[in-house]
Amino acid sequence: MKRMIGLLMMMGMVVGVVGCGDDDSSPTSSSVSQDDYSETIVGTWKWYGEPHWTFSSDGTVEYDGDVFELTYYWDISGSTLTITNSDGNLLGEYPIEIKSMSDTQLVYINKIDKVDGTGTVEEEVTHTR
Repeated sequence: MKRMIGLLMMMGMVVGVVGCGDDDSSPTSSSVSQDDYSETIVGTWKWYGEPHWTFSSDGTVEYDGDVFELTYYWDISGSTLTITNSDGNLLGEYPIEIKSMSDTQLVYINKIDKVDGTGTVEEEVTHTR
């Protein structure tokens, strides 16, 4: 039950951050290549100045607002970031598509289903260090 509540809270946060990305998300000269995403993502990323995600090199990720302290796992293939819970269930409705990443900025596209079931909505989200 705690896992389900934790997952629902995470889903709420993912939906809550949709549309809150920075408009200036074009890759900068310090952007890293997709080959380096797995190394660059390691560390804490902030959203609106507050810690949001902490990615570890062992493939685990902590959501810094998770009161249940659940363990999540991450994997990057190309520009696709997949976050799952300990049961292997995807966090969110779709994997996250990374638009650009540098040492100080992570920009990704968050995709969710429309409530009325008529398609999907894609929103750009920006995290900083």
